[in-house]
Amino acid sequence: MPRSRTPRLAALAAAATAVALLLGPAPLAAADQGVRSQSLPAPQLLPVPQFLPIPPDAVSSMVWGLNRDGAVVGEYYPNAPAQAAPRAIRWHPDHLGYTTLAPLPGDQSSRPHGFNDADTVVGVSFQTLSDNHPVRWAPDGTPTALELPPGVRGGGAQGINNAGVVIGGAYDWNYRPTPLKWQPDGTRVALPLLPGDDSGSTSSVNNAGIIAGTSERRLSGDSQEHPVLWSPTGAVTALPLPTGIAGARVDEMTDGGVVLGHGRKAGSAEFDRVLVWAPDGTVRDAGYGRTRAVNDAGTAVGAAFDATHSQHAARWDPDGTQTLLGDPAGKQSEAMAVNGTGTAVGEAQGPDWTRSTALLWKPDGTAVPLPPSPLSPYAQAGFINDDGVIAGNAVELDAAGQPVAGHAVVWGP
Repeated sequence: MPRSRTPRLAALAAAATAVALLLGPAPLAAADQGVRSQSLPAPQLLPVPQFLPIPPDAVSSMVWGLNRDGAVVGEYYPNAPAQAAPRAIRWHPDHLGYTTLAPLPGDQSSRPHGFNDADTVVGVSFQTLSDNHPVRWAPDGTPTALELPPGVRGGGAQGINNAGVVIGGAYDWNYRPTPLKWQPDGTRVALPLLPGDDSGSTSSVNNAGIIAGTSERRLSGDSQEHPVLWSPTGAVTALPLPTGIAGARVDEMTDGGVVLGHGRKAGSAEFDRVLVWAPDGTVRDAGYGRTRAVNDAGTAVGAAFDATHSQHAARWDPDGTQTLLGDPAGKQSEAMAVNGTGTAVGEAQGPDWTRSTALLWKPDGTAVPLPPSPLSPYAQAGFINDDGVIAGNAVELDAAGQPVAGHAVVWGP
């Protein structure tokens, strides 16, 4: 199942975007609806970047996910100086056209969080960041509200599998989260917590209908995070923790049952230990670092930390072996995605997140810089599928050489 993540280029949509979004969006002009196409150069044999088209009223865009067929989801920002709230968008597998994903009636903005191979997208529709609703978009872009429990403040949808099972959650007026799933027909199902816990969240659902997430104890004064799985029938099971790990959070689960997460040592507040659970439930502490993605074979990628907390792109093989991937001299780096062949993509960081170089790592760990766009030398690669299609974000510079916007791109094989 494809997975969507918050890309680091969120910082690139411009500082005003982040500030305005935190403060709550101002009213938007009506966005372009339905399907539009734009003539773009045909893909070439080399992995040259190809800009993904956006509506005429948009000034920037960013990628949130890529599926097996090459469809891409993300968001765009309309040219409205008084506000900077996003609208969700799905780009077609040919990368020449798109479908805008409108918010629910009465809302102003929308953001995708996951989608499946049938091009059904789920996410949030909102007026402000604290007033949001889970939503599912059909392949034609039609939004449908997913029911929330009575008395909650809001919620969102986090992911969807190919059978149409949606995961997400709600939060109360104290922002305490509770995990939920929705059946393909829209029926809401409350997911139980571990005994003694009072909050929880979902992270991933695979095509077998197994859900991975976290059950947490927040109100007892001694917060504890427990990684858990929910079966297709809703039964909750705690995942074991390695010796010395006091709590953990789950990030992703594969169709084969490999679970990826992060743990924190006793006495620490940092979730900086890479944890991998095998399908049989055994767990290993793979070291000090942060992972971003795992493939069906159980190969994880991310960044390993050194003693100074500098990060270097790394791969963790299913047997637990850690391999540092190549990166440019003097640069910190991070791998963001890996496909079934073991090819990874990510970035080498510059002085800030907006001045990164997009990289591809071959299965042997060799780093290959991805060709830059005409906008600037800077870009991030965030996703790769088994066909070798890469999706990410290119950085636009102004006349003074300062980053002003991000633009969604794909690199074709």
